Amino acid sequence: MIAPKKSQQQRDQAVQTGNSAHSAHLAKGQDHLARGASVAFIRNWPLTVLSLCFFPLLLGLGNWQLQRAAEKETIQRQVDARLSAQPIKISDLSTPTTYTPVRLLGFYTDEYFLLDNRTRNGRVGYEVVQVFETGSGGEEKARWLINRGWIPGNSHRDQLPQVSYPLAAKVITGFLYPNGDSTEDTDALPAVAVHGRIQSLAQQRAHSIGLQQADWHIRLSADSDTALVTDWKLLTTSPAKHTGYAVQWFAMAFALMVMWLLAATNLQQIVREKWFK
Repeated sequence: MIAPKKSQQQRDQAVQTGNSAHSAHLAKGQDHLARGASVAFIRNWPLTVLSLCFFPLLLGLGNWQLQRAAEKETIQRQVDARLSAQPIKISDLSTPTTYTPVRLLGFYTDEYFLLDNRTRNGRVGYEVVQVFETGSGGEEKARWLINRGWIPGNSHRDQLPQVSYPLAAKVITGFLYPNGDSTEDTDALPAVAVHGRIQSLAQQRAHSIGLQQADWHIRLSADSDTALVTDWKLLTTSPAKHTGYAVQWFAMAFALMVMWLLAATNLQQIVREKWFK
């Protein structure tokens, strides 16, 4: 009678030991699954690291373009304010400043050049830069370089367009603008005949035409009766263009994030298991 009782106790103990081992195994498996689920979201670490490198770069470029747009808007307001001021008499000019509106009384001389490779609305042509001489009624004479605007070029490069100009005295208005790099070596520039082509306004400094300000010229206002096609580009890049660039960089950052979610994570699988199980 005692032996069967002991055998029963052993069987009970074995069952309990098996259940405990099974429970421990299940707990261990569940813990392993839980740890696996916590890292299963990312399945492509190289692509993740690459995305982490480029994502802040794209955001930074977008913010930089927004800052550039704000700077250009500030410059645009300053230019508009300066150009809206009343033109000053050129003889009252003390220090040349970009976009200063000026008024001149005098006449055009026969000394003009054709500034090459200038376009308007997709057409190639020239900008006419011509000497204008002021000084009458006892005032000191001065010679200024005037950019009268754009004229279309001929179909043949060897044929230069004819430039007409009034012989009588005129009152013209415009604004001051720098010629460009004043450090360019004028001795190395090729000689250009009057009425000929020049590639930059620095080339006219190779000629002894006695300008009052050799590093500056005056761009005519569109309402001057001697103006050609003006349509001056006051800023090389508009604020709207910088804003457009910023939108492009931000769009690229968004596209990178979407690509990372689809290609480097198990987001699609997690969504399917959560909503369609």
